[in-house]
Amino acid sequence: MKNWPWLRAFLVGALLSMSCSAVSQFMATPTPKAVPTQGATARQLSVFDAAFAAVRDQYVRSDYGGVDWIAIGAQYRPQVAAGLSDDAFAKLMREMLAKLPPGAASYQTRAERLAQDTGSGTSYSGIGAFIAFRKTPQPHIVILATIDGSPAAAAGLAAHDSLYAVNGVPFSLSDELSPTDRIRGQAGTTLTVTVQTPGAASRQVQLQRAPIQATDALRGGNLSAVNVAYYRVPVVSDSTLAAAIAGDLQTISQTTHLNGIILDLRVARSDTNPWPLSEMLTLFGNGDMGEFYTRTATTPLSVAGLDAGGSQKLPLVILVASDTAGTPEVFAAALQSSHRAVLVGGPTQGGVQGYNTIVLPDGSRISIAVSAYRTSSKLDLGRAGLTPDHLVSADWDSYTTTDDPILAEALSLLPIP
Repeated sequence: MKNWPWLRAFLVGALLSMSCSAVSQFMATPTPKAVPTQGATARQLSVFDAAFAAVRDQYVRSDYGGVDWIAIGAQYRPQVAAGLSDDAFAKLMREMLAKLPPGAASYQTRAERLAQDTGSGTSYSGIGAFIAFRKTPQPHIVILATIDGSPAAAAGLAAHDSLYAVNGVPFSLSDELSPTDRIRGQAGTTLTVTVQTPGAASRQVQLQRAPIQATDALRGGNLSAVNVAYYRVPVVSDSTLAAAIAGDLQTISQTTHLNGIILDLRVARSDTNPWPLSEMLTLFGNGDMGEFYTRTATTPLSVAGLDAGGSQKLPLVILVASDTAGTPEVFAAALQSSHRAVLVGGPTQGGVQGYNTIVLPDGSRISIAVSAYRTSSKLDLGRAGLTPDHLVSADWDSYTTTDDPILAEALSLLPIP
């Protein structure tokens, strides 16, 4: 006991002589490593079993796209039963679903589901541009269209421009799933983007975020130099699309002999809004337009065509590309298969499936493709995308509206005197 004051002084002196980081290491209580509990494992198994059964019973393809789903379940379930952290479990679920064909199913944790549900909608704060991600030649985003009156439009950004960095930080492959996260933010805050217009040097543009309503407009009309009706279908369309085109065609046809119609679907998609398939097919098509199918039923797609300003008779060319997605692909495929339209541009992704979303026992969810589309010639868009009749290898970010090789090819196919 008589040595205790000396020992205490020694320890205090030693601690004072140590660096702050060393003291922290000396004094800190080790953080226990998270160990999966029996309750957590039981919860994960219930989620796994529910998701597995949903795919087994509902996925549109009874052959699961050529994979042995039962064997896959038998491979992954023991890993869950052995005990996993929640992060590892989410990774396992995604890895298992990736064994199916692309687009077959997706998984979201409860936190991810809540974040998407509360952050989704057509209103947000940002720069006001519809975008798509590109991996090559280096990760970047390309502007499909700008919203009228938005900060992007006011700053001179335009369709076909590419953004390579935000506030000096380049885009990376990790941004692919949610590239808008790098651009959106609180209204009134500023950001600087590195922009490149095709054929021009890169430049720095500063923008101030503002409240945005995600709407796009139908663009085009009569190309008077060649008397061709050209319509660039919006990224986001609504039920008024067919009526707007029909009305314009009727107006033009009263004073002009049109040589043809070009429908530009290169940036059209249906991932956020219902796309007016029936109305558009009625305007341009007639008769058998293919069929939708599930595991157990088939629903024919047939229309009785109505002419508006030559919509049923004039030569029709449809422009498609890799950003054409969803119901617009069905529209283009139906008219190509029925020989009503010629397709020009690049291949599409074939993202043409109807999904059922199921909330799982822990609040996470799985989305499963439960329906798909076949053309009258039996092309299954869920298995392969569209192949244009005239292929033009030019991506959206490689040209501008003034030197558009795909539009030029379309014009060359029409009977223009």
